[in-house]
Amino acid sequence: MILRYYNDPTVLIISAVVMILALMLHNVVQSFVAARFGDATPRYSGFMSFDPQRHLDPFGVLFLFLLGFGWPNAVPVNSRNYRGRGRQEAWVWLSGIGAYLAVGFVSLAVSVLFVSMNQLHLALAFQAAAAYAVVHAVINLFPVLPLDMAHAALAWGNPSVRRVIQQIAGFGVLGFMVFFFVLSMLGIISGLVRVFMQIFLSIIAGVTGL
Repeated sequence: MILRYYNDPTVLIISAVVMILALMLHNVVQSFVAARFGDATPRYSGFMSFDPQRHLDPFGVLFLFLLGFGWPNAVPVNSRNYRGRGRQEAWVWLSGIGAYLAVGFVSLAVSVLFVSMNQLHLALAFQAAAAYAVVHAVINLFPVLPLDMAHAALAWGNPSVRRVIQQIAGFGVLGFMVFFFVLSMLGIISGLVRVFMQIFLSIIAGVTGL
């Protein structure tokens, strides 16, 4: 959780600012991809602007600070505006995951830059922000509503996939929380985060030599 850094204002503020921007970017990217595929619903609803009131869900922001995982307001889409049996709509939802990964990559690159400048405290702050962004991407990879991968699978998946997702959704919020509690206890989420972070570090090192 971000509030774990309550005694370190630098890390707290940088992580919070980066993640609030990440939540908004997640929606803006999804809205842009939707527009590219001919669905103007998000644009008409104001989701292509960086308006915090439009994007930020108060409970999502609260959970971001308390648990380290939050969510923005859902981007409205119209499935009838997409072609290709749901493939285009699926890419809209998947692009949100890509947005979180992009924020994680850029934040980690900034962290590496600060390390090279011997600004270790700032490096720690951006490393923490990168980890939070990647956590959001990893969690959204699981096909559980209301996460991005579940929406993508509902749009593009076959009837069996849709049926399983709907069955899981039938357990409600409690089922959602139990599912991710088990994943956390098994170390699956943290393991995937480490994999992405290591891949990003390898790319950054290869490109910059740092």
